[in-house]
Amino acid sequence: MNTIRPLVRFIILVLLLVNASCHTDNVLHGFDYNFVNLTDKPINIKIYTTQSDYNNQTNVYLSGRINVKQYFYIPVGKFVVGSTYYVDWYSDDFLYNNWYWSNITLRNAFSPSEKDYEFLINTVQWPDPSRRIWMKDSANQTRWIANDAYTFNGSVYSSIWSSLSWNLQNVNLTLNRDYTAHLLLLNSSNQTIDSSLTYKANYDSVQKISVLTLYNSADSIIGTVTGTFNAAANNFSGTDNLGLAHINTMGYYQLVRQ
Repeated sequence: MNTIRPLVRFIILVLLLVNASCHTDNVLHGFDYNFVNLTDKPINIKIYTTQSDYNNQTNVYLSGRINVKQYFYIPVGKFVVGSTYYVDWYSDDFLYNNWYWSNITLRNAFSPSEKDYEFLINTVQWPDPSRRIWMKDSANQTRWIANDAYTFNGSVYSSIWSSLSWNLQNVNLTLNRDYTAHLLLLNSSNQTIDSSLTYKANYDSVQKISVLTLYNSADSIIGTVTGTFNAAANNFSGTDNLGLAHINTMGYYQLVRQ
């Protein structure tokens, strides 16, 4: 009997351990998820649980700030296994951020696991003012309204605004943070034509201009909008709230950010 009782206790213990090992939950344990700032500026971090919240900057789940060459540690117990999280990161001046298009894709989504526990923030791109211009720093949406129109000959922009009818002057472009847009025009009967578009923003560090390329639903280019336009100087060294739109056969319009 003395030998049986220890054996029974041993069997019970083994069964308990097996049961515990088979038990799973939906929370990760045992390590931190690390955001690493490899830039030369402090970086702000906002984490969202859905793509919609990321796009609209609503319901921030976690947030923090990372000093230069430092870390932001988050216990993985804060995350759910198999879930995807969305991160927005940017420097105070918004010149370093993950809101831009280039040949190098920076992640804005991650799924923490034992195989993915680090998010590197690196300035593989040059300082890019596109977000400051098109989204007005941290905005989710901006509206751009035409206040002038031009013909272009050689290197000279000549205003034709006063010769345009009201409907041709009425050009509005709404840009959303998720790279969708709406181009609103008036036809000859003063009826609104709403074109749903997408766009990409690319920064030319040589010319120091940011250019939006607009696409229709068939993914065909319908025009461009170039930022920091200064018509008086016939160049692109103006303020951040002016752009030059060239949309199909409409000619050139100066847009001002509202």
